[in-house]
Amino acid sequence: MYRPEYPRPSFVRENWINLNGIWDFEIGNDNVFDKVIEVPFCPESSLSGIGHKDFMYDLQYRKTVEITAEQLAGSVVINFGAVDYECTLFVNGKNAGYHKGGYISFSFDITEYLAEGENELVLSVKDDTKNPAIPMGKQSDRFESYGCSYTRTTGIWQTVWLEFTGKTYITDRKITADPDTKSVVFEGKLNNADDCEVCAEIFYKNEKVAECKTSANGSFDMTATLDGDIKLWDVLNPEIYDIVLTVKQNGEVSDFVKTYTGFRSIELRDGKFLLNGKSVFLRQILDQGFHPEGVYTFPTIEDIEKDIDIAIDLGFNGARPHEKIFEEYYFYYADMKGYLVWGEYPNWGCLLDSKNNPAGLDNFISEWKEELVRDYNHPSIIGWCPLNETWDGPHFCDAVSQKAIFDATKAYDATRPVIGASGGYLYFTDIDDYHDYSHTAEEIISHVHNHKNGTYEHEVVDKKNAEENACLLTQEDLKGLPIFCSEYGGISFNVGDGAWGYVNESNEDDFVAHYISDTTAIMQSDCMGMCYTQLTDVEQEQNGLVTYERLHKFSEDARRKIRECNMQKAKIEE
Repeated sequence: MYRPEYPRPSFVRENWINLNGIWDFEIGNDNVFDKVIEVPFCPESSLSGIGHKDFMYDLQYRKTVEITAEQLAGSVVINFGAVDYECTLFVNGKNAGYHKGGYISFSFDITEYLAEGENELVLSVKDDTKNPAIPMGKQSDRFESYGCSYTRTTGIWQTVWLEFTGKTYITDRKITADPDTKSVVFEGKLNNADDCEVCAEIFYKNEKVAECKTSANGSFDMTATLDGDIKLWDVLNPEIYDIVLTVKQNGEVSDFVKTYTGFRSIELRDGKFLLNGKSVFLRQILDQGFHPEGVYTFPTIEDIEKDIDIAIDLGFNGARPHEKIFEEYYFYYADMKGYLVWGEYPNWGCLLDSKNNPAGLDNFISEWKEELVRDYNHPSIIGWCPLNETWDGPHFCDAVSQKAIFDATKAYDATRPVIGASGGYLYFTDIDDYHDYSHTAEEIISHVHNHKNGTYEHEVVDKKNAEENACLLTQEDLKGLPIFCSEYGGISFNVGDGAWGYVNESNEDDFVAHYISDTTAIMQSDCMGMCYTQLTDVEQEQNGLVTYERLHKFSEDARRKIRECNMQKAKIEE
């Protein structure tokens, strides 16, 4: 079985069954199940055993599971890491749940549909990558991959598992650690709640340092305060506090969950990004999260961790996990390594035109809110970036849609900054974000200078939208905001036919000199951070610092020079 580990490291239950492995499978919906597939890999991937690259609009999966009388005495929940795009679960022939959204995790309580002994699970999936109301990220809308569009992912692409609890269990939780008050606030929801008690115990290095409890009926809200000094979660130097959440009903434990948190503060001030009150330059890299054998899904969690380790070894302190919602193990390793990341979303392909395509915004907002709930608790996530390059065509987002997304994000999370659109039209934003694929230090320095001084020329600045009574932020409006160059570089190295980058260097010394020149120009400017394109090659886009197979492209000496360049002190840190 691939991916045997418990799949949700930030919210762990001990009584569970992994449903990865062989499922009956069919392309279509005729109930013929003429194939088998290796879950959790999408049928486009080689690891699935299918390797079908054409468009698939309907899929069906089937598996039988054994359930004991003891397991049925409480609640049985089935969890899906992600299914692209729309799915309905049937348990023993009965409709047990429906979910729409191809990137986020979801669960169904299936207790009432189960019986002791053998039970049949059937998952029916629908997906239409070409539908402008469906977010597709970097999935190709053609048969073949091209440009910035790669092999598609359809159906199940993350772990499926069952959990067994008592009758009452935690369905949602929101944990906020405040270093100023030395407190941890717990908010959450319960199912079937009636006169329950919820208790939170906080541990540092296996020693209990705080505890709180409350009675609950449907929801809970409680605060634990720590005595003495607290340890801060910091960049590349994280301190983690372990947490145990217990739900008791009639004096008996009904749910028992292990989680964790980190104390850290985030602030934007005077053009700087402040972590725990200290200016930190964001030395980030674009990570697309594709794998040559699994497409969206990595064969092992060690492969996920390796991507972060490669970046840290090259002198980066974080990443943009780009145009998809990454699985939770990515954020877990980021938490454990002090790696600074953004919470992003696959907006490409979803036309966010509130007047002409309202379904696009509805679908986006619905899944985006689920992402906020799932990933809020990760200390490594330093901000939210729901939109990328919203200029025109299928990537477009109008002012009404951007405001709705921005407001929804702020309503759930007031602790983190929000980028209105990375490298796109800005209507509502906390950061002046832009992309710069010019390739001389002089141009890069000039662009940052013009952003800071409100003179950066942009084809749509001050363009009015009379129907919405809204306009893009002018450069004067943006002048006081921190500046983030969230994409630059994209330098290819000695690529062959059919591959591309934004600019190519055929000699290692020339590549390193080019990299150092561009990067140093940004680091010695007034930017609060940078994000280099990109960590790995992805299919035909071959401008990664390592290959698609995660092999080094450059000599040890070249990697040392890149690392030293990235780790130089930035102007904003002085």
